[in-house]
Amino acid sequence: MDYTKQIQEIAAKLFAENKIDVFVGYRMNGFDDNQVPVLVTGANDVSKLVFTDKSVFNLVNYLKTEHTRRKRVGLVVKGCDSRSLNLMLTESQVKRENLYVVGIACEGVTDDAGQKMQNCTDCMVPDAVAFDELLGTPSGSPTPSGSPTPSGSMTPSGSMTPSGSQTLTYKMNADVAALAAMPLTERATYFEEVFENCIRCNACRHSCPLCYCAKCCIDQETATLYNGANTTSAAFHALMTWSLHLAGRCVDCRNCEKACPSHLPLHLLHKQNESVIYENFQEHLAGVIADDRGAFYKYSLKDPDDFIL
Repeated sequence: MDYTKQIQEIAAKLFAENKIDVFVGYRMNGFDDNQVPVLVTGANDVSKLVFTDKSVFNLVNYLKTEHTRRKRVGLVVKGCDSRSLNLMLTESQVKRENLYVVGIACEGVTDDAGQKMQNCTDCMVPDAVAFDELLGTPSGSPTPSGSPTPSGSMTPSGSMTPSGSQTLTYKMNADVAALAAMPLTERATYFEEVFENCIRCNACRHSCPLCYCAKCCIDQETATLYNGANTTSAAFHALMTWSLHLAGRCVDCRNCEKACPSHLPLHLLHKQNESVIYENFQEHLAGVIADDRGAFYKYSLKDPDDFIL
C-alpha cells in the first residue's frame, strides 16, 4: 500500500489552485522507516508527503489545533480516521466546506515489527467513508444493518456508504471477548490491575480527535471530579470516566495507545463499550454514516430494557 505519489500530486494541485492553506499528511521521521504527521503549508514542501502501511496516526486530531482552525485544510484519512471526521462534522467541530479530504481504501497499517495492527486485523470499515476523492480499490465493506443507507454512493457532503445490502458482521476482539466472559467482580479487578500504571499524563486524551473540550474533568491540574494525585484509584477512575465520555464515539484508531508512555491497552476500555453499545443500541457503529448523531440519540421500542432497575 503506497499512495505517496498520488498524494503529493493532489496536494500540489490543491496549492496551485489556491484551494487549501495547509495539507495534513505524513512524512518520514528521519531515523527509520516510521512516519510522523506533518503540516505542509506550501507547494514547495509537498515532496515531504508519504503514505504507506507505516502511516498509522489518525490525522483528524490535527483539525482541533490552532494550526488548522479557520483555515482551508487538505487531509488524508483511512477508514477509521474518516469515521472520526464524520463525528467531528456531526458535532460541529469542523466545517465540511473548509476541508478537502483524500480518502484511502486502507489495507491495514503495521507496527514496528512489520505486523498488521490488531485494530486493522479486526477492522470492519477499512475504506474511508468521508472523502472528496478516494485512492485505492474499495473492499466493499457492508453497511451496518441498523444504520440508514443513503440513496446512491455519494452524498452532497462528500460521504460515501459502501454499496450493497449485505449486513455487517460485528467482530469482537478476542481479548474483549475474554473480558466479557469474566464474572463482573473479576473483570473489575482485572481492569484495576491493568491500568494501575497510568501516570495521569493525559496523552491519551490529547491524541484523541474526539476529545476536544478546552477543559476536561480528568485533567490533573484542573480536575473537578478527581483529585490530581497519581494514586491507582484516581487514575483508574479517571480513565473509566474518559472511556465513558467516548462511549458510542470511539472509532478504534488507537491514537491513544500509540501516545501512551506506559503502553496501556486502552482499547480494552473502548472496545468493551463498543460491543455493549452495538448490542443494545440498534447495532450502532460510530461515525460510519454521515450525520448520524450517535448511539445515545437513538431510541426504539425494540431496544433491550434489561438495564432498567
